[in-house]
Amino acid sequence: MKLQVLAILLAEAALCFASPLAGHSLRGRQDLPSEFDSDPSSGFDDPTIDIADPSFATAVQAGYQGPFASYEKHELIGPVDLLRNGHVNYGVNPNFTMPLYRGLSAANTTYWWIVTDTSDEGNGKQLGLNFAPKLRFAAQGLTSGGIKAAEQLEIVNNTVCGRQGMVEFSPVRSIVPGDSSPFPPKFVQPGSVGDSNYTPLIQITNAGYEVWNAPIIAGDVDEDYLNQFCDGIPADRLTEFRSKVHDQVLSICPRDEVVTLATIRGFSFSKSVLYLIADGSDPLPATLDGGTYAPRLAAVKTGDDDALFSGIERFFVNTNGYANRDLPPGAPNNETHHPWRQGLSSAILGDGNPLNILGAIPSVAYDYSPLWDFNLFAWTNYSIENGIRTRLTGEFEVLGMAAAGYVTNPDGTPLSDAGIVNNCPIVHRFL
Repeated sequence: MKLQVLAILLAEAALCFASPLAGHSLRGRQDLPSEFDSDPSSGFDDPTIDIADPSFATAVQAGYQGPFASYEKHELIGPVDLLRNGHVNYGVNPNFTMPLYRGLSAANTTYWWIVTDTSDEGNGKQLGLNFAPKLRFAAQGLTSGGIKAAEQLEIVNNTVCGRQGMVEFSPVRSIVPGDSSPFPPKFVQPGSVGDSNYTPLIQITNAGYEVWNAPIIAGDVDEDYLNQFCDGIPADRLTEFRSKVHDQVLSICPRDEVVTLATIRGFSFSKSVLYLIADGSDPLPATLDGGTYAPRLAAVKTGDDDALFSGIERFFVNTNGYANRDLPPGAPNNETHHPWRQGLSSAILGDGNPLNILGAIPSVAYDYSPLWDFNLFAWTNYSIENGIRTRLTGEFEVLGMAAAGYVTNPDGTPLSDAGIVNNCPIVHRFL
């Protein structure tokens, strides 16, 4: 019996040695097609956000991999285009190209706008927009002066007519870091400011009273001027251009009816996502994110999250996470990005997006809204001194840390909403 067992083991060993991989090691890391490159021009400037090719550290070529299952069923793991009226351009700083619309205001001036979300599910599917049923509830909010959060308008000859609220794009965006720490900054100036009547939300009274997210991205400027920037913005004309157009616009082309906007990186339930920043109800986040300060958005009630008739969804923003300057010397590949970088201090220092944490997004939950209720959180001194501080990527992670006392409001009080609304339409889900 022992001889039979030995013979079987020897036979199995022979089969193992006969394997094509026997006697050969997998290709070294330097030979892998998806090797991380610390050069920012490579397109992989943060290995914890950018998604490496699934062939990484295997013996197969990248082209061997099949399509992600999410292409067929969006609820499965893999990339999903959420805002489908345009396309994502990938790279170090991904951006989004989408349709551009021309409007005529109540004062008979021209403005240029985009549309990203709607409370109308059918038209949302038809047009490739995000379906956000909560926008219907956002419309009922009132300012202290009795103005609704959404401007009620009509469609005439396929055109939105009579919009009263407008945006002034001439201010120069400016942030002055604080003395003891970058956040809170000593001074902020948004690069664009809406008047008291401006809101990105429009409610179409002769089309079912549905609500559409329709931010204004350029002011009273003619088509011939904007057509000079179809291929981007020359450095020597950037200041002039920014005085007329939203700070997130990278190119604009009325001739082709398209505009390209920068996208912001973030997380939703530990999934890497891209979103746009359009407007904010407070000058601080509007400046930090490069959006339009839209005070009328303050009419949207905050603090209720998913309660009955709520128009918002929660959005978690760290203030004192790691910055790139906190990375100790001697990092691999001469890397300069702290792998757990996150927060407003890091963003103010120029490290990149603050990597905010979004609540529900389409394909993950039903309660998505492009109107995000700011929840600012800070790591406590205890968390920082004892090495507990890290990067958080999901709503429940933040809430768990808050319940345990590791994070609080920036002033040390228990976590709560900051009473600020940001208009940030979701664009893409990486995982």
